[in-house]
Amino acid sequence: MTDFRPVLRRFAPLAEPGLPPRPADTLSVVPMSGGLINDTFALGTGFVLQRLHRIFRAEVNLDIAALTPHLLAADVLVPTLLPAHDGRPWTEVDPAESPELAGVWRILTRLPGLTRERAADPAQAQSAGQIVARFHGALAQVQHTFHFTRPGAHNTDLHMQRLQEALAELRDHRLHDAVAPLAEELLARWQAWGRPPQLPSRIVHGDLKVSNLLFTGSNATAVLDLDTMAHGTLDIELGDALRSWCNTGREDDETPQFDSAIFVAAMQGYVSHAGDWLTGPEVASLAAGLERLCIELSARFAADALREAYFGWNPQRAATRGDHNLMRARNQLGLGRAVASERQRLEAQLAALWSAREKG
Repeated sequence: MTDFRPVLRRFAPLAEPGLPPRPADTLSVVPMSGGLINDTFALGTGFVLQRLHRIFRAEVNLDIAALTPHLLAADVLVPTLLPAHDGRPWTEVDPAESPELAGVWRILTRLPGLTRERAADPAQAQSAGQIVARFHGALAQVQHTFHFTRPGAHNTDLHMQRLQEALAELRDHRLHDAVAPLAEELLARWQAWGRPPQLPSRIVHGDLKVSNLLFTGSNATAVLDLDTMAHGTLDIELGDALRSWCNTGREDDETPQFDSAIFVAAMQGYVSHAGDWLTGPEVASLAAGLERLCIELSARFAADALREAYFGWNPQRAATRGDHNLMRARNQLGLGRAVASERQRLEAQLAALWSAREKG
């Protein structure tokens, strides 16, 4: 078993609930399930130890440390970073010092509540919409220059280009014939979708899938995983959230089901709890944003199927990374088809929500 003490000795003493501070290296370390990116461990009963995935630079912790106080001041519960002995909210182990422990490590507070893989009912979705609106509202007036971002994360044109490049480069790949018709439909759907609207740039979370919220019963109580915060637009932010919340099954299920009742409840919660900063064009863009994100994610998975590249491959679900990505690509395309078939009705419901808000 890995000895984490050399990492933990770099952090200040920690006080578990109801107990005096004690050295971090005296607390138990137990792996936590659910995360696809960072290596995550329960540290004692009140903390979380994480090693960042290499896609993130250490400086992302500076952004989290700067924005967390604004969220907490607005009663939006988020994990708090704990300082290392040098005052930084992380420590980094050089591979030459310890290949096993190499990487960027941090300790965060562990919050009460349960994670969920999907929204169980409209009540949960409405509460999720409420806390996300409060999250956005807490940061709406904050001026912040990010130390770390991932440009192009939702550049749909770029992802379509990468899909075409993968098809051209990997014609002999065993999954090429399965991916090609998906790609043809995705490219056609994106071309027919239109051009993105001009919307205000806001500080967004960047990855609001259901499992990045904590729940107590039907109440969403906290927001997790702040590494993806950046400037962005609400159609992308909430489109990505809703593709997770409204899919009644798993992201790799053969036949996805779009739950429009979850969509309406989530948007009721969001629109009713957003402040005066929210605009009508933003609300009007959300159904189209949802369709766009389904198309985009399907294209990304389809390209990854050919490149056999995905860090969240589950061997229990598929024999190879490529096969698992193909399952995901088909799922997201199916979800996109369902959203497209209901988009006009969803847009009417969004218009009704905005009208009701404007009338007070």
